[in-house]
Amino acid sequence: MIQDKVAQFIFDYFNDLQSRRIKRESIQTMQTHLKVIEVKSKNTLINVGEVCRNIYLVVDGGFVCRYIHEKKGTATTINFYLDDLHPIMACLDSYFTQTPTNCELKAIADSVVMALPKTVVDSLVEQDEYFAKFHYEVVSTAMREENELKTNLIAYSSKEKYGFIVQHMPSVVQTVPSKYIAEFCGISAEWLSKLKKQK
Repeated sequence: MIQDKVAQFIFDYFNDLQSRRIKRESIQTMQTHLKVIEVKSKNTLINVGEVCRNIYLVVDGGFVCRYIHEKKGTATTINFYLDDLHPIMACLDSYFTQTPTNCELKAIADSVVMALPKTVVDSLVEQDEYFAKFHYEVVSTAMREENELKTNLIAYSSKEKYGFIVQHMPSVVQTVPSKYIAEFCGISAEWLSKLKKQK
């Protein structure tokens, strides 16, 4: 069944690219370099200290991006990536600079992603103006959403953070284990349980 979902996702994705007037050669290049990766629940796709060399599209399942404090070793969830919410992901602190990341991408369920190397993306951006436009839209949207989440992490109280998730990201509440939602909100799992009862 998952093979059918992957096949349908790829078919729809490349049809969408064709509708955006992206060159056939560009689509063929993507198809050649695209890699489908299966990640088991609780396993990591990218670990702290690695360089994020790909951009990923979540086909099925989901991930959390967790920042690992370099001195304390503590983990804080800073983003959620699900097949129906923020499906394009990377460790942004590493992807653009190609330096080791301070984050990890951890699967919250058995998941499937499509990986496309940054080198291929950069080459296509230079060669195809329509792909460049598409890429800019995708990246700017992802960065805007990430910035919005980080702003909420800084400015909101724990209760406001949870309220934001409930209102703007209900699939996170339904899908993501409470441990990671509590990390995002900066509270214990017990406090999160109390907040859920108040809603």
